[in-house]
Amino acid sequence: MPESKLISYITSDFQTKSDMKVGETEWEIIMNEKFEKFKKAGAIRQTVTQIWNKEGTLRLGHLWEYKDEKAFVECQKIFREAEIEFKKKTGIIWKVFSNRGIVLYDVIY
Repeated sequence: MPESKLISYITSDFQTKSDMKVGETEWEIIMNEKFEKFKKAGAIRQTVTQIWNKEGTLRLGHLWEYKDEKAFVECQKIFREAEIEFKKKTGIIWKVFSNRGIVLYDVIY
């Protein structure tokens, strides 16, 4: 099992439940189309969650794991392509908040 050296956690806030559902579905389609590009660039894992403990908020969480900083930088180029495609396909407005970190330790239970 490959080890992640860098992690990115992105949250996306939507204006309506419908926007969130359509956004999640369309984003998954776009990500699946770019699967091989991400893999080649060094992405290890992607996990998408629906945040449920923030009342009144329509938020998705996206956890990405990368081999190293170089992989992260390469994947950012692919993300830019995906974001442009997403905007063209959906017209959905969403707020994105990014957090990035270097893995200090990892515990698997």
